[in-house]
Amino acid sequence: MSTLTSEQPAVAYVASTARSRAAGERALARHGTEPVAAAADADAAVEAVAAGADCVVVEQTDDPPGTDALGALAAVRRADPAVPVVVFERERAASIAADAIDFDVTEYVRESDAADESALAAVAEAAERAADSYRAEQEVAMVNDLARTVYERVTDGFLALDDDWTVTYLNAAAEDILGVDREDVLGERLWAAFPEATDYAFHREYHRAMTTQEPVAFRERFPPLDETFEVRVFPADDGLSVHFRTITEGESPARGDDPLLELANVVSADLSASLDRVRSDLVAVEEHCGCESDALADALASVDRMTDLVARAEALAAGRPADWTNE
Repeated sequence: MSTLTSEQPAVAYVASTARSRAAGERALARHGTEPVAAAADADAAVEAVAAGADCVVVEQTDDPPGTDALGALAAVRRADPAVPVVVFERERAASIAADAIDFDVTEYVRESDAADESALAAVAEAAERAADSYRAEQEVAMVNDLARTVYERVTDGFLALDDDWTVTYLNAAAEDILGVDREDVLGERLWAAFPEATDYAFHREYHRAMTTQEPVAFRERFPPLDETFEVRVFPADDGLSVHFRTITEGESPARGDDPLLELANVVSADLSASLDRVRSDLVAVEEHCGCESDALADALASVDRMTDLVARAEALAAGRPADWTNE
């Protein structure tokens, strides 16, 4: 559970002595993080994660009473596999680097590589990077969940394809209309999942949208399902968004109050503002971190992709593609 409502990332510092915990908290504060807890052992580290820590720093030391850093790392991983953990190996402590890798440690910092204050600064910087990336990923995940909720609420079928024609998402309506289980389709190439579709306008029009990067709208009778489909395809650099529904023969193209207008209204209300806030937060994190991060870049790209989907959904309701291909 991340503290996404806080402006600063929250980091828990785990050490066996009060002196070490205080030094760690001071180092974190100097680097702009907000210590959420000073923890003495694995149980306290897990409690800190439950309280909303965006990262956990664990000292590895053999000095009495000692800190079981590996035990704390393992406990945090059991509690929440996604929360980043930085291990700080104190000078003269036994190295646990190899074992820590097995528990997916985020970063491993050795005090012996620098003077004490410099080492603590390195730990704080590592924790800040890890916490910023984690918060960015959590924000994108939240918006992704909201987007899925939106698409599950509409009655039109919707599916998303990447630029290799792999099905990356389909909603419940698409399952019902196409008579499939999403588990059988997700991750499959569209033309392998629906081989009969290659003989109809779906194949040609989807390729046209992908090639021209222009939206297309068409109708096509699909005998394998004994249905006529009204389809709208919206391209992006990394794939297609496909909205579709079944219609009766001779039915006029959708206008006014229909499921796609419903989608646009829901999207506008629930997603647009959230996406703007998330993007602003990600940019602020990137500027605050002052570093190039693949995780942040991926998060921003994901938000931009969702923003594009929102814009296309809104445009779809406001002014649908006028040129229908009737097969």
